[in-house]
Amino acid sequence: MNVKKLLKDLSLFFPFRQRRIFFIYTHNNVNHRFFNGLTANTEISYWTQTGLQSAFSHVQFLRLQGEKQFRINQITPKDVVIGHPGETYRKAALRTKRLIAFYPWCGHEDRVRTHQPNCSNLEQELNDLKNAQSIVFLTSEYNVKTYIQTPTNFWHDICQKKSVKWVFQPIDLTQFSRIKTSYTTNDFLYIGNNNHMKCLDASISLVKEVGKKLTIYGIKKKIDNRKTQTVSQLAEKADFFIQPGMWEGQCVSILEAAARGFIPLVSKETGYPYDHPYLLRYNDYPHNLSILKNVLKTSPQERKELGDDLHHRLKNDPNHNDWNQLVNVLVEEVRNVF
Repeated sequence: MNVKKLLKDLSLFFPFRQRRIFFIYTHNNVNHRFFNGLTANTEISYWTQTGLQSAFSHVQFLRLQGEKQFRINQITPKDVVIGHPGETYRKAALRTKRLIAFYPWCGHEDRVRTHQPNCSNLEQELNDLKNAQSIVFLTSEYNVKTYIQTPTNFWHDICQKKSVKWVFQPIDLTQFSRIKTSYTTNDFLYIGNNNHMKCLDASISLVKEVGKKLTIYGIKKKIDNRKTQTVSQLAEKADFFIQPGMWEGQCVSILEAAARGFIPLVSKETGYPYDHPYLLRYNDYPHNLSILKNVLKTSPQERKELGDDLHHRLKNDPNHNDWNQLVNVLVEEVRNVF
């Protein structure tokens, strides 16, 4: 019998003098960080829940979808709910007004129009945000500038009316050490799914047109980030990571590839934060083809210098390598809602 879990479940039935915090997300892996692998969602769940538990006495986890109703029913008006809008969040909103919406976000209309995983339609999302006392978007610098800080975008008005903050997606560099230090393959890498906003078809066409090889993981072939021997072999397969994407909250696989040392040939819409001469453009095939041809003319030494520079930027950027930056914002928001 898991005594710790039993006591935690029983504690839901007894009132606390202190307010409780209910954290809603996709994975409950606070006690076993890598139980469900090393992915973007598991890392968000782990670091957020760990940070909240370090700052507050009573933190309970609730699943984004399919949570048992008796667990939701224990929420009282004095409790704080923080996490991903969705099925459980909406049920929790019937029991407390102390709501903090925290989730990966992008203002592109396609995100809510096409019902991506864990994405509500726009009407439902706006209603969820209307009920929130505070909103924290996990997003990219590109999205902040394009959607939140641009007066002509309708998200600008929404964010002006609510208490909106944003945090940027970090990765744990101790789990994504650099494996790529020489650049002689002339080939390309993609890791991710084939959702339409990834623009994988365009990547395949571009790489084919320049006569090079594209290695793909995440669709038919999977890669486990915890298997260091398998990961280390990626260095022999490509020099560049390619993704001329339409939109992202923040594409974590690009940051992970950059941490490994691959040179990101990606669009700004993916959320990659560092400028360089070989960035792609969404839906601009002629431009992107020209970029691929030009980058293939560079020498291994020129690529190494670029790879070193981009890796140095990531290594020295706490917005994208320090989970404490994100956790501190969330802890502050919870205290403000108390």
